[in-house]
Amino acid sequence: MNIQVRSVHPIAKIISGRKISIELSELSTLHELLREMTRAYGQEFFDAVCNEAGYLEDKVAILVNGINAAVHGGAAMQLKDGDDVLILPFTGGG
Repeated sequence: MNIQVRSVHPIAKIISGRKISIELSELSTLHELLREMTRAYGQEFFDAVCNEAGYLEDKVAILVNGINAAVHGGAAMQLKDGDDVLILPFTGGG
C-alpha cells in the first residue's frame, strides 16, 4: 500500500522534501511506517521523531488524514492505502 508522508522543517530537510511516498505491506501500522522511514533516513530521523518505545508525543504530532494519531492508538494505529500522514515537529521560542 502507498502512504503519503508530509512534514515541515526540520523533518522535511531530513527526508529530503515536504512530501514523500512510502510503500508498506498491507495491514501496516504507524509504528511500521516510522520504522521504514528510520531505515530510509537514518538516525537523524529517528532522533527527531522516535525513541525505542515509539514516536515521541512531546517532540512531534502525527496526524493521519487530519486525525491526531495519539488519540487513536498512537504508533499502533492501523494505516490503509492512500493515507495522508503529516508529521509536525513542535517548536518553541519566546
